[in-house]
Amino acid sequence: MNIIHRHKSEHTHRHQNFMVKILDSHTAKESKYIRHAVTIGCIVNLLLMLLKLSFGYLGNSEALIADGYHSLGDLASDILMLAFVGVSFKEVSKKFPYGYGKFETFVALLISLILVSISTIILKNGIMTIIEYSKGETIERPDIWTILAIIIAISCKEMLFRYYRYVGKKTRCRALISSGWHHRTDALSSIATLLGVSGAYFLGEHWRILDPIVSILIGIIILVSAFKIFIPCFFELMEISLSNDKLDKVEKIIMEIKNVISIKSIKSRKSGPFYLFDIDINVGANTTVAQTSEIFEEIKNNLNKEFGQNIHVNVVASPA
Repeated sequence: MNIIHRHKSEHTHRHQNFMVKILDSHTAKESKYIRHAVTIGCIVNLLLMLLKLSFGYLGNSEALIADGYHSLGDLASDILMLAFVGVSFKEVSKKFPYGYGKFETFVALLISLILVSISTIILKNGIMTIIEYSKGETIERPDIWTILAIIIAISCKEMLFRYYRYVGKKTRCRALISSGWHHRTDALSSIATLLGVSGAYFLGEHWRILDPIVSILIGIIILVSAFKIFIPCFFELMEISLSNDKLDKVEKIIMEIKNVISIKSIKSRKSGPFYLFDIDINVGANTTVAQTSEIFEEIKNNLNKEFGQNIHVNVVASPA
């Protein structure tokens, strides 16, 4: 008779974290510190979005407007993560026996769709402006205050980078450090905006086309980011198997366990921050129930060491 063992590892993450793929445990104090840092990031992104969009519209700068929509995307990402990703760490329930990990994937998918919409608007406006310019239309000169707004934005993003990196190191949160580098990348893209707007302002009428050109570049950057988020989300929702490298590690871990004769099948998938495994093995014909339970426990513990605590493991054992 087949022996079935189902295991859901204990959650080491009780805090509602905003980032994907964090597998380190954090104390309640560290979790609070991380959420505080992300909340500050949300507020700063909100203010920068309002600053860029208002100065961009009033100051005739499509590049600054595009940069403002970029900040809108960052703000939406942080808010959605803060609001929903923590749900993925809830305990399993009768209705959701495999947990709530797909909520995290769903949030990431929403973010990618928001970014696609934003980039489409930016690209359309920038291309239309260039077409109209080629037909003889005059591009309005950006206002000097648009340059000041960009400088403020660059300074704020650099400070956020340093703050996130500091908090990330203090709380051992790699994802927060990675998000900090995203803020620095935003600062660098804003430098491109600064160059485009400054050229449009200082170099004369023929150089004003730099402003819509930079807005198109920003739109492309946002679109690429959107697809980088969308593609893995799509594969995860389609429940694609884990990589061959990961499956090879699982197979090696199982075959090193005493009394495991062979592996009939290993099915795997990812659900938000969790790895899910359905494993079917053959054990020795004389293996007792107690020994089989020990095999299950050893598989669980060894997979925890390799992939972290956020895993679900189902094991079926049959005599060889």
